[in-house]
Amino acid sequence: MEKHGAELLLQRMLGNTTATFREGQWEAIDAVVNQRRKLLVVQRTGWGKSAVYFIASKIFRDRGAGPTIIISPLLALMRNQVAAAERLGITAETLNSTNREEWQRISDKLLQGEVDCLLVSPERLANQDFIETVLYPIADRIGLLVVDEAHCISDWGHDFRPDYRRILDILRQLPANTPVLGTTATANNRVVEDIRQQLGDIVIQRGTLARESLALDALVLGEQSSRLAWLATVIPQFSKSGIVYTLTTRDAELVAEWLRKNGISAFAYYSGVTCEGAEDSNTAREYLEQA
Repeated sequence: MEKHGAELLLQRMLGNTTATFREGQWEAIDAVVNQRRKLLVVQRTGWGKSAVYFIASKIFRDRGAGPTIIISPLLALMRNQVAAAERLGITAETLNSTNREEWQRISDKLLQGEVDCLLVSPERLANQDFIETVLYPIADRIGLLVVDEAHCISDWGHDFRPDYRRILDILRQLPANTPVLGTTATANNRVVEDIRQQLGDIVIQRGTLARESLALDALVLGEQSSRLAWLATVIPQFSKSGIVYTLTTRDAELVAEWLRKNGISAFAYYSGVTCEGAEDSNTAREYLEQA
């Protein structure tokens, strides 16, 4: 696959006929698709890592390769990723804690070759029955293995997850030339080296993690009343929406209520949150996206 053909897929995925690859995106696709390498991409959030693995998956499937397995801990992003895959004509399914009633149906489709991309939460890797009856039977025909948030595999990382270590067992079942793509936005040099040692002969593609649109500052305000007053004063000065992170669910509700009392449109969002007309947090998120 040449760059021009891959760029047409990008335009189709984004619904934008003038879209072009960002720096490093084509090089990542080329390394995985044409060179069949193991690749770790360290790029900032929003760079477009999912575009790399979905376009690579589309190319592999068009060539007759088996499904892509994407291991990702970010349940909130899976829904958007499935929609992006569908724009490429890819059949994507997810297996995570929110759709247990669908597990058997999806597993059957995967075994029958009817799934192009399977997004799996790392917790599913702790289920030996899933490993032995679903993943191992298709191991020799997996087209691409993607490890999203790959820093979670390293116990030097800030977000180490023991379930990620089970990925190594899956890797041992794959043919030697199976492409592997790891993606992360937070791996320091020590974590990158740890990932390299665990995944083997892996190419590192590192971009700048700096975001020119962001500025960092620290303001010490001891009392909660002072912090709330500062928010109510500063937020109206911005023309666009923003996010206020809090330590607890209770604090999220308190801050949102305070901002609303001060004429600022605010909504508390956290796992399990609901809003008027929303049955669960997923529906509440949709409400926020449309607000």
